[in-house]
Amino acid sequence: MLDNFREWLSDNLRYILLGLAILAVLLILFFGGRALIGVLRSEPAQEEQQTEQERNSSEDTGSEEVEETDTNALEENAYPEVNTLIESFYDAWGQKNVDAMRELTDNFSSTDEAKVVNATYIESYDNIQVYTKKGLDDNSYVVFAAYDLKFQGIDTPAPGLSELYVMKDESNNWLIHNDESDQEVQECIEKTRQEDDVQELISQVEENYNQTVESNEELKSYLEQLGEETNTALMADDGDMLTAAEDCNVRADANTSSQILGRLQAGDQVKKLENAGDSWIKVEYNGQEAYIHSDLLQ
Repeated sequence: MLDNFREWLSDNLRYILLGLAILAVLLILFFGGRALIGVLRSEPAQEEQQTEQERNSSEDTGSEEVEETDTNALEENAYPEVNTLIESFYDAWGQKNVDAMRELTDNFSSTDEAKVVNATYIESYDNIQVYTKKGLDDNSYVVFAAYDLKFQGIDTPAPGLSELYVMKDESNNWLIHNDESDQEVQECIEKTRQEDDVQELISQVEENYNQTVESNEELKSYLEQLGEETNTALMADDGDMLTAAEDCNVRADANTSSQILGRLQAGDQVKKLENAGDSWIKVEYNGQEAYIHSDLLQ
């Protein structure tokens, strides 16, 4: 049952933060957890062989590899201003303070806002630890934020880990960079994620998460239920294709008294334009803008 939950999260709930500058999210609990766990656990014999090969390679290259690793080692809570930025971001997330989150990122859309507001099951992010590696220049870092994620009404928090990219703006202020189209940053993040000390951190948080969930039936049951109840249509990115969960009306405005422009049959797909408020979604329908209630889409 929990595996199904992780699979659902990997496919859907990751969208919560992908639009909030967490460009390649590694949150063990929410974002890509199934895929990450699969990589870490699959083919142990092959892993051992690869480790041995890497050890031999390390012996051959000697000081050159050590020098490369030392120049950009993973640092913990090393930069107070970056720590303040990350802590403020997650404090605002827990409080659903979208105005504060907007000020802490270089781009925060109305869809991002809706995703935060609709994540009512999140109470707070606690015990935040900030790990950094140098980014593309001296004014940027790839950040790995580890924390305990507290759910509403659940006593035991779940360990988590997210990845962000931070940089200074023209006023020399630190901001979370929120631009999925920035390929140079994306490549930097991907490369950094594969480095040994980062992989060790990911593995450690994953182990903590697994132990926490398996030892707490209340938390485990809650996560399974959450996978069934969360509205994925509201969390999908603008431009994604959504599927009608059942036959439904397509309306000219975001209310049930507006003109009916047509109907979708269960299984029909429409392109999401944006969240429209009050749980309605603006879609593209027959070449024009239209509205469908989010409960009818997935």
